[in-house]
Amino acid sequence: MKSIRQDKGFTLIEVLAVVIIISVLAAVVIPKIASSTANARRKADVATAHQVKAALDRFQVENGNYPKNTELTVSAGTVTSSNLIPKYISKLDKSTTQQIVPEGNKGFGVVYIAADAADPTKIVIPDTKTNTIMIYLFGDGLAAEVRAYDEGLDNVLWTSAN
Repeated sequence: MKSIRQDKGFTLIEVLAVVIIISVLAAVVIPKIASSTANARRKADVATAHQVKAALDRFQVENGNYPKNTELTVSAGTVTSSNLIPKYISKLDKSTTQQIVPEGNKGFGVVYIAADAADPTKIVIPDTKTNTIMIYLFGDGLAAEVRAYDEGLDNVLWTSAN
């Protein structure tokens, strides 16, 4: 009489092979997903910087100059302006920026730059980087620059000067 043997389940070797394959795939995929998330956050902040510059340019076209010293105020990464917001851009606050940075560096910063007394055409942007998106306005209202910085505020991701 023949005995029929029924194999039920997997061998230990088969289970180990599957676990090893899944481990290798996870080791490759998880870092890619993490870096793509950070890259997407950077790109979102660059897009926001583009929108801010476009709003400033629309303001300049309609008013003849960019906002002056008293027209924009910033507090804890939030910009307020009765002339710019909400007519040209809906809001400029900490929730708009996407990168993961310390709380004090979230949102927007504004720096007013005075013209050089010796040469008013000479414009030097100071190395002031307090927030992920910085708005540099020239005191006379003739120019504006917007820059988006990385998480460490070390590198310029985008500048409207280019």
